[in-house]
Amino acid sequence: MAYLDDIVALSPDHLWKFDGDLVDVVGSNNGTGTTIDYSGITLCEDATTNSVRMNGKSDRISVATSAAIDQVLSQKTVCGWFQVTEIQLPPKNIYREGANGNGQFNIVLWAGNKVMLDVVNGTTVNQVFSDNIFKVNRTYHITAVFSGSAFNNEVALYIDGVKQSISVPSNGEPNYASLPLRTAANWGLPTGTSQVGDGNVQLNACVSAYHNFWATFSGSDLTPTQIREELFEKGAKDGVTISNQSGLDAIANSVRPDEPLNIRVADNGGDLTLTADNITHDPLASIHIQWMGTGTLTYVNTNGSNASISSAPNGGTINIVNPALLTISPLVINTEVRVYEAGTQNEIGHVEDSGTSFLLDVQASSVDVIIHNIDYKFIRINSLDMNQGDVSLPVSQIFDRNYENP
Repeated sequence: MAYLDDIVALSPDHLWKFDGDLVDVVGSNNGTGTTIDYSGITLCEDATTNSVRMNGKSDRISVATSAAIDQVLSQKTVCGWFQVTEIQLPPKNIYREGANGNGQFNIVLWAGNKVMLDVVNGTTVNQVFSDNIFKVNRTYHITAVFSGSAFNNEVALYIDGVKQSISVPSNGEPNYASLPLRTAANWGLPTGTSQVGDGNVQLNACVSAYHNFWATFSGSDLTPTQIREELFEKGAKDGVTISNQSGLDAIANSVRPDEPLNIRVADNGGDLTLTADNITHDPLASIHIQWMGTGTLTYVNTNGSNASISSAPNGGTINIVNPALLTISPLVINTEVRVYEAGTQNEIGHVEDSGTSFLLDVQASSVDVIIHNIDYKFIRINSLDMNQGDVSLPVSQIFDRNYENP
């Protein structure tokens, strides 16, 4: 199913693809653009190369007043994809409802290039900040939520489907039933005087900013799972797509960057096992591995690989395996080492002519180890426990000539 269909299935009140036009594809509230254009950046799945671009501080998209956008609401969600390609001088307006006065619902690129959700009802102000700064040329999915006191009683901000932790007040609770009346919504340069919190602030549009697939919801709260899996994971564009082990081997010894999705694994019609060789992921990357199949993907981290965040939008299963590292040393050079799954003849790994040490990534819970050199002591260790993490096995192959013979 296309990403557009995934969003529509959640029953938005309005949905603008911002992909070559400003048409509301589920409602009748088309946008009006002021000096915006359409450029070659695609921010999400199911979009072409015509995302909306705001390239000046006076650029704007406005929509008319709507009962599901800016009227009195007890539940409200606004979400969409956003990117800037130039360093901004904040504060800048991403999306807002309301000017100065009693009611506001604002998404602002704030101090330090963090995003802030600012919700105001009279003198009651709730603000939520992104945990991390928004980087240039990095696409983000933003979800802003208001849920009144009769429901979840929260003001929340999600970035790439992850709920952000910094809020004022710290509990994130509005403690009132409904958002008050606000003026009509716009992206970019606000219309009229703009206010953040309880003070007037001059806000401009972000310069060289891109938008794709923005939607509004009211009348019910989306679940955190829907925000993460349906709105973000199904729309995230991949850094690289692979279909087999050779595809993964092609990016061995690499660091995958900070981006929404690092590696997408195509559906192969069944189950699949892949072994990563020294593939590491930036700590801020939102998804490391996405499996498009309906079967089981077993993804094995080896040689320093550290994938841990997975996604399976089509209902498949991902098992990320982190083998324990078995280190055997010191060894006499040219020693034969063999490692078996404990109690079996199933060999996991071996070397026939070793160096001074032997290293092996082990997935088994316990192993039998045989160390043999014809001129030195024969060593066998049975049922070595590998469940507690990496194991370092010190050995001595030299015969003790003084044993019981002082």
